[in-house]
Parts: sequence; C-alpha cells; structure tokens
Amino acid sequence: MPPYPDPDELAGGHDGADVNVKEAFGLPDSLPPIRLPALPELAALARQAPLPRQLSALVGWVGDGGRQVDEAGDLTSENFRAANTALALDSDEDLVFLWDYALAVDWLAFDEDSGDRVVPGETAADWASGQDHQVFDSWSSTLAAVLSETIDVSGPGNPGDLAEMGLAELDFYGQPMALAMLLFMTRRDGLPLTDFTEVLWENASGDMPAEQAAEAREKWIVNYDDPVRLLLDRLTELHAVTKADDVIRLTPLALAALHEQLVDVGVDIPLLPATAAELTGAELLAMAAGVSEEEFEAETDAWVAARGAAAAASELLTLAAAADPGERLLAVAAVQRLGAAAEPAWRRRLDVPELRGYAKIALLTDSLDLGTDELAWMATDLLTLACDDEFPDPAELAESFREAVPPGRETVLFEAMWRGSHPHAPDVLTYVGRHHPDKQIAKAARTAAYKATSRRPPRR
Repeated sequence: MPPYPDPDELAGGHDGADVNVKEAFGLPDSLPPIRLPALPELAALARQAPLPRQLSALVGWVGDGGRQVDEAGDLTSENFRAANTALALDSDEDLVFLWDYALAVDWLAFDEDSGDRVVPGETAADWASGQDHQVFDSWSSTLAAVLSETIDVSGPGNPGDLAEMGLAELDFYGQPMALAMLLFMTRRDGLPLTDFTEVLWENASGDMPAEQAAEAREKWIVNYDDPVRLLLDRLTELHAVTKADDVIRLTPLALAALHEQLVDVGVDIPLLPATAAELTGAELLAMAAGVSEEEFEAETDAWVAARGAAAAASELLTLAAAADPGERLLAVAAVQRLGAAAEPAWRRRLDVPELRGYAKIALLTDSLDLGTDELAWMATDLLTLACDDEFPDPAELAESFREAVPPGRETVLFEAMWRGSHPHAPDVLTYVGRHHPDKQIAKAARTAAYKATSRRPPRR
C-alpha cells in the first residue's frame, strides 16, 4: 500500500481541542490549483443529494411545534414509528442515522423552553431558504456530521461494551474526517478501496499487534457491521464520493467543501478559471498535479486550440526553460504533441541550455548529435522526479535510471552532471548514490556527488 499521511495525526486527540489540519498533515503553504463548479451549480448538486433531502423531510415531520423526545434525547417509541412511516425509509437503521446527523449539525435542536422536545434548527432554516450559499453550507455541515457520527452511531450504545468484548483499544475517533482529507490530497488518482479500508483499520488499531488487530476487526464487523461500507454508503447518499472500478473519489461538492476548510487554515489552493481558454500557461502546468493524465491532455488540447499551436508552443517553452524539472517535462511533452506546428518554437530554443536536448529530439536531429551535457541535463530532469527522500523506492529509481541513462554511459554522464549547471544535479547524484540497487552505479554516483558538492554549495 502506498505511504499515505497518518490520519491519526490529523484526527487529533479526544480532548475537543481544535486541530489545525495544515499542521497535522504537514501540508505546504500551497497545493495545486483546482477547478470547482460555480456556487449555483454546487447548490443545485447539493439539492439532488438524497441524504439532505431526507433530513429536510425529517425536519418537516418534526414541524414548528416540535416533537417529544425521551431523557436520552431520542425519539419516543411512538414518534419513532410515526417518523419511519412518514418518511418511508428502508429500515429503522436509516432513521437512527438521520436522527443523529440532524442533532449533530443543527438540522434539529432541543427546544430551549422545554428539554423534552426538538424543533427545527438553523441548518434546516438555511436549507429551506433556497439561497445557494446557505444550501451549500447546509450540505457541508451534513458532510461533517456523516464523517464524525457514522461509525460512532453504528457502534455500541454503551462504551463499556467495547472493553467487555476486548475492543477497547480500537479507536475510530477522527478517522473518517482524516480519510476525507486524504481523498482530497489524492484527488488526481483517487484512493483504491483496499487502501481506504486498510488506512482506516490500521489507524483505528493503533499499536495493537497484527494478530490482535485482525481479531478485533473481525469481531467489530460481526457485531457492529463494516464501518467502511457504512461510511461509504452514507457518503454516497450525500453525493460526496463516487466509486468506480473500486477507486474512491470525492465529488465536486466534497472537493469544494474541503477546499474551503483547507483555505480557512492557511493552505493556498488557487481556483482555476472556468474554461481552459482562460488559463495562463503557468496555470495549465500547475493544474497537472491535481488531475488525471487524460484530463490534463484534454485541458491542454482545449488550451492550445484557444491560443493557436504556434503561440501555445512558444509560451510553454518559455515557461519550460525557467520551470522545475517536473513542469519542464510536462511542457515539453505538451509541445511535442503539436508536431510540425511547434518546429519554429523549437528552433528558437536550440541555444537555450535547459531545452537544447529536447529541441534536437523534437526536430528529428540524429540522436547521436546530442552532446553528453545535453543528455546529462535531460537525465537529471527525469531522475529528479524519482527522488523521494521520505519514501525511497530503489526499484522505481532503477527503472527511471534505465530510462534516463543509456547503458554503459553511467560514468560519463555522472561526470557531466557534476560538472554541469543543473541545480538539481547534486541532489540527484546523492540520492542515486544512496538508493540505487546496483552497487557499482551507486558508488559512481556517490563519487560524482562528492565532487558536485565540493564544487559548489548544495542547492537550498
């Protein structure tokens, strides 16, 4: 399973203290830009979701006069049956969840004058107002209720039951909200259902030994149902997630709600214009980290069509020369797809060190005409993407190295890399020296890295 951030850290403690999700996730000050529907479209999508409509119907049944509840704040047996009949729900369980969600985020509130009645709350009033912003806020509040309450509602009514069953060490507190943030972070590729499931259980199990954790997981599911299924079912009813080919993704509604929350805690996530034609070249390249390869190609095609191939190629290559390796490779690939229309732009870059090698390849210059320095620059660009100091993967590095460095040219290219001007070369050589599985290649890289760092200060 890929190394995802720890949702347990994001969830925080049980003392009710506010948790800054930016700090808990170790998020940077900015994340890739995102395109979201306009508010009227978000509100229209929210109105189509079954769950808030059911909550609205529950509020309608309660009415302005309110309904009586018992000492625990639950519906009396008589009112429970009446509500279930009026709402025509599929099961008693559905009403239990609705009731909890309604009280959690103020669809319903306890009557201030009488503690034994509930009346419509502020969230219900916002939803009923029909105003787009208030409808979206009501939906966002409901998302928070689903994330915070679903697993708790499905569990034991008496926390002491967990201890008796040997499940006291299972802790789901905050995990669904953390998973929602994780889905936001992985929105480009989505989160496989297997990973979604394992992240939830691994963090709920904490430091339990593997055998004990597996036993606790099985016992919980037998007695209290599968929390993953329950959570995904409720999120689907809210139109917060989709599941296709066993990959979970957030809907635009959920992306908008979480975007708002992350921006509120200081994470800069720019909003992209509504159409590709309105994008700048820099915005086009920046959005790639947040969308799939297919979506990025479609966006690029629309952007090129709006500008014209020649102008688009020139703008992208100008950006590529000053970009980091990741965006440079994106820009180069986009221009390569333009074919002959981009040739004038490529020819103007034959004297640009950052692009000379790519230009020769694009112009069908014999690859033997590529100098060692040009090959070294392009190899450094590609290998930069394989460097991950936090989660090094020798196998992935070896594969990228085979793509970037011709067999038998390793020592020559390492020499060119440490002598060259690529700002990432010292880091790349150091990383290859530490993590490449071939001992000879690793040793040669370490030698070159030493020369590079001795020649100039490490890149900050």
